[in-house]
Amino acid sequence: MSASVGKAARILRAFRPTLDVLSVRALAERTGLPRSTVHLLCRTLVSEGLLEAVPRAGYRLGPLLLELGGLIIDRTGLVDAVEGSTAALQRTPGQELHVGQLVEGWVIYLHRESGPTRVSMANRVGMRAPAFMSGCGKSALAALDPEDADLRVRQVCRQEQISLPDMAALADEFAGARIHGYLVCRSFQPGRTSVAAAVLGADGQPAGALSIAGPNSTFAPARVAGLGRAVSDAAEIASRRLQTRSSVAGQRVPTPDALAAPLRMVAG
Repeated sequence: MSASVGKAARILRAFRPTLDVLSVRALAERTGLPRSTVHLLCRTLVSEGLLEAVPRAGYRLGPLLLELGGLIIDRTGLVDAVEGSTAALQRTPGQELHVGQLVEGWVIYLHRESGPTRVSMANRVGMRAPAFMSGCGKSALAALDPEDADLRVRQVCRQEQISLPDMAALADEFAGARIHGYLVCRSFQPGRTSVAAAVLGADGQPAGALSIAGPNSTFAPARVAGLGRAVSDAAEIASRRLQTRSSVAGQRVPTPDALAAPLRMVAG
């Protein structure tokens, strides 16, 4: 039974934001499992609502994962904590508020709040990206022990078979974020800037981060530092709210890593 559960988990983890529909052949290639095993497990996962069959195309993640993921998001309380802490943040037209959860070496976007003017952004809700690429992800990694952050970056690159970033430059970014309380990122999307700060959970570890993001033209150089301090202040308020939520509940907020597998299923 445990072996079958492990194989089923490998199938669910094979999906990615850019690979939301996979054939039996593709799943077999990505998991290393025999096609016959993949076919049998996929039929079982469909019957349980964990996968959906796509006619003449293969399979995609099923609706039950959305329900389960919603329960986890509510339990961690990150979105609620941020929503109650950003009233003082002044955004110019085109800028958005993003909230990302740190899960191992990944950032998963849980919330996106745009103003009257909405621009094209890649940060859709449910998107998962290597944390070292985005503002939310980098600022959350910066709040970890440096050795832990380094390990998570290397693990993601190994898992996804992507090249390591300039680790020395990344370490310098993390060090700057720890000094200033916020991080400015322009590497995630061409023509876009984000100013981000980590939100800490009850255990003192980063639960995720919040950011203000938008076109580069909306970030006047003379105002970036002030915005960074405002984002950092909002993240501190969110951290306190998250810790208060834990105290009221009489238990510790689950750590992001403890929730890694279910969240990975939701995000693909």
